[in-house]
Amino acid sequence: MHKLIFIFLLFPFLCSAAASENYKIDADVIGIGGALGSSESYKLTDTLGEPVIGIGTSESYKTKAGFWYMTGTSLSLVVDSNTKNLGNINPGTPIDADSTLSVTSDSWGGYDLLAREDKKMTHTDLTTTIDDYSCPISLPCLWTGTGLGFTVKSGTGVEVKWGTSPNFKYAAFPLADTIFHEKTGYSSGADNTVVQYKVDTPGTQKSGVYSNIITYTAIAKL
Repeated sequence: MHKLIFIFLLFPFLCSAAASENYKIDADVIGIGGALGSSESYKLTDTLGEPVIGIGTSESYKTKAGFWYMTGTSLSLVVDSNTKNLGNINPGTPIDADSTLSVTSDSWGGYDLLAREDKKMTHTDLTTTIDDYSCPISLPCLWTGTGLGFTVKSGTGVEVKWGTSPNFKYAAFPLADTIFHEKTGYSSGADNTVVQYKVDTPGTQKSGVYSNIITYTAIAKL
């Protein structure tokens, strides 16, 4: 039995801030004063009392010191392809494919990567589905059985829970945005994370074309 499997990818990006049920702080500083000032000829935002401000560089680093640099964080997320064709599957023989997620940000705190699916992989009959893999992102497990799962194959500071080759551990895509990888610290260029998809089906699975939409989100850590 053969099935053609597609995954369609979306990728927004956001900046994070300190927050709770009662407050939200986009960025903060300990100083003695500062405010927004304006006149007919200028507009100024300033902070008083910061001991170190400005841009510092050397051969090995670049730093932006001061409160106002914190408010201008840039962030981009690029995925190598909007669609992944996993190909035809023979039940009992898992197939896989990779996506490379490239994040570029000047955030000193790094970034989080989140993922979700819109639904289970669904046949063109709009009824028949392929189950999600059995393990959650919080506790990935070695590949056994059937379903659609993913792992973090490579990246900066990949969490131990995802395992290593040839013993990667896999998890199901959740229906709600969930952090699956956290990168800490500043990177001077694009930082790449490779996600691997894996899918297998039982012999009783209906033949045909199945598809799904996976959404990736990058959130900068201020």
